[in-house]
Amino acid sequence: MWARYADEVIAAAGALDEENRALLEEDLRSQCTEEIAVFRAFAQVVDQAQGSFVILDTAPTGHTLLLLDAAESYHREVARSSGAVPDAVRVLLPRLRDPQFTRILLVTLAEATPVYEAGRLQDDLRRAGIEPFGWVVNSSLGTSGTAHPVLAARAQLEWPQLRRVQEELSARSWVIPWRAHPLVGAEALLALSGAAS
Repeated sequence: MWARYADEVIAAAGALDEENRALLEEDLRSQCTEEIAVFRAFAQVVDQAQGSFVILDTAPTGHTLLLLDAAESYHREVARSSGAVPDAVRVLLPRLRDPQFTRILLVTLAEATPVYEAGRLQDDLRRAGIEPFGWVVNSSLGTSGTAHPVLAARAQLEWPQLRRVQEELSARSWVIPWRAHPLVGAEALLALSGAAS
């Protein structure tokens, strides 16, 4: 990914004398260049998402906002180095901000730290002009119907977090009960959603 991006930048720079080529190659070895290459690959995946789904699983702590901020940095870097911003990058933020194109779901557990971190991610997204579509609370013991004394006691600790998600943090939320066996395949997911007969 990085090597392909670096090759493209060098090719776009055209004929350079030895000193300027060495400076460009040094600049391309920076961590910033690797981040730009990753960002560009992300923009290309989103660009290909029309009529399909892209799932981006990211840590809820600031990394996502850094990825979004990279859009602006990328525009500046490309304009500086070659003057051309690829269409996939140019339309990325507008697409992420468009609720008809993108639906962000925040997935969390019904525990204090995960809910807190997902709430911070929601704040970061909103600062970037992106409104999350809803929240999914995964593996909830409180909604699993467990009668096991230890699990039932732990389930009681979830209720304040479930209320916080449903009443304070999200206009839409879904709670997925804890299951002893993982869901595998489309039919299992449809059954979970209530869509299967």
